[in-house]
Amino acid sequence: FSKQALLEWMARGQSQEYVQAENQVKEYFNQVAPQYNEQRSRCYGHALRDIILAEVGVDFKQVVADIGAGTGYLALELAKKAGRVMAVDNSSQMLLIAREAAMKEGLKNLEFLEGDAAELPIAAKSVDIVFANMLLHHVNDPLQVIREMYRILKPEGQIVVTDSEEHQYTWLRQEKSDLWLGFGREELVEWFKTAGFKGILVKDAGCDCCTGTSDGSKTVKIKILLATGKK
Repeated sequence: FSKQALLEWMARGQSQEYVQAENQVKEYFNQVAPQYNEQRSRCYGHALRDIILAEVGVDFKQVVADIGAGTGYLALELAKKAGRVMAVDNSSQMLLIAREAAMKEGLKNLEFLEGDAAELPIAAKSVDIVFANMLLHHVNDPLQVIREMYRILKPEGQIVVTDSEEHQYTWLRQEKSDLWLGFGREELVEWFKTAGFKGILVKDAGCDCCTGTSDGSKTVKIKILLATGKK
């Protein structure tokens, strides 16, 4: 978790809640890892990945990073296009599944790193494009994560973020371990600016996230936003 955010939570007397929230999200993904690919396919299938890859050109000369890579939804496809891919996630069980998939596909340019999105285990100015798909609503401090993505990018490097648009489905906090109920477009623009990005664009990705309760009693569609910018 972010040291700065933890200090701020401590100042408010909420350090325990901060750590608990981070740990609960990590434990949630460790538990759902075996079923996650099936769960995600019901949410948005391959459609969102196709939209992301169509938004930015990736070639074999580039080093790219996928933050919150999970079971490799985006990273595996990126490895077929980029020269080197670094896939970061804090869930060992999610990365285990991603590694197995990479081995089956014979992808040798894909490096898996277990670590925190708020303190990335990647050197500064080492990445051409950084991606984060449906990650920010699972972290305590989205701005710190965006700042870290800025740090690892080379000059003129590009950030590509996809996440839920702001909504009011509070039950997703319990069902999916969501810490944020999506984000407003202006909110993302402001965070990108604060982190130092330029040429910022936040738009409707043209794809919805279809999700619901585990018992099937509630099903909703939530718009997905696509945000880009350059260092």
